[in-house]
Amino acid sequence: METQHQITPQLLFKAAEAGDASVFKSLPPEHLSKALSLRNDDERSLLHVAASSGHPEVVKILADADQSGSVVNSKDEEGWVPLHSASSIGNVEIVQILLSK
Repeated sequence: METQHQITPQLLFKAAEAGDASVFKSLPPEHLSKALSLRNDDERSLLHVAASSGHPEVVKILADADQSGSVVNSKDEEGWVPLHSASSIGNVEIVQILLSK
């Protein structure tokens, strides 16, 4: 059984890319809030990765946890926000989730 201290940033980015919502659902709210600030080598957040990978359930979990809207509106190194990523792959469901924030 995996414990909280074993959940690394790398695991979270893999889960966002794979659409593994269970990883994010298992995090206590304070850990999920902290995870929102993580960035990969391209300055992409977990929300960027989930949006560009086409995973609406993960996008919703992360966007709902972003009380301030700072992650929903954060830019990667190319200047893209998660909405750009979702739009670029044509995922209307994710676009709608992000626009509702």
